[in-house]
Amino acid sequence: MESKLLKSIISYDGSKFYGLQIQPNKKTVIGEIQKALKKLNIITQINHAGRTDRGVHALNQVISFKIPSYWDENKLKNILNQILMPEIMFKKIEKTHNFNPRFDAKKRSYRYILSPFTNPFIDNYVTFYPKKIEKNLIQNALNILKGKHDFEYFAKTGSEVNHYIREIYNAYILEYKKFYIIKIIGNGFLRGQIRIIVDFLLKINENYLSLKDLELQLNKKKLINKHLAKPNGLYLERIYY
Repeated sequence: MESKLLKSIISYDGSKFYGLQIQPNKKTVIGEIQKALKKLNIITQINHAGRTDRGVHALNQVISFKIPSYWDENKLKNILNQILMPEIMFKKIEKTHNFNPRFDAKKRSYRYILSPFTNPFIDNYVTFYPKKIEKNLIQNALNILKGKHDFEYFAKTGSEVNHYIREIYNAYILEYKKFYIIKIIGNGFLRGQIRIIVDFLLKINENYLSLKDLELQLNKKKLINKHLAKPNGLYLERIYY
């Protein structure tokens, strides 16, 4: 049977899943999409642009998979959304050729949202942080991270990669209403990298760690802090091709 390759942009509520990738006996994003496709008699492998851990959200994750050529993309999109929403939404589906969402990506951007208040309606989607934010101090730390570095000391233990060199093109903190948003754009990120960076930034903000400590760890002179910030404030924002 003839098939065609689809590129899809999806968003999902990470608080409802044990991460993106399939895990035995766990509810995952790709697992639920595969179940939905199976209901339509479509058995296919799903590739993705970037892994997200349990509790981490995505605004514009990119995936690809093959379907029988007789399927109409718009019809498939509507049916999948009927099955998967509101936890997963297919924002766009289009036919493509020779496309790999991970290896064809040029840039990726993440945002991390901090909130000075907590309530049951937002706690899964922001990280509660009641302490005063020293915006200039955090920006100075983010400036240190810009450029090409070996981020081995900012990756989860056991990360299976060929190398740890990554380049951060831009990184900044901004205030929106009462929220603070940390945005980081780079050519790629290691497992846990953003969350380790954010935890380091918050400890600098609290004077528990310093800018010098950040430089020492970034240059692999000393492993000082490798804790993960909470996942609920983290969003895979966009993949650039």
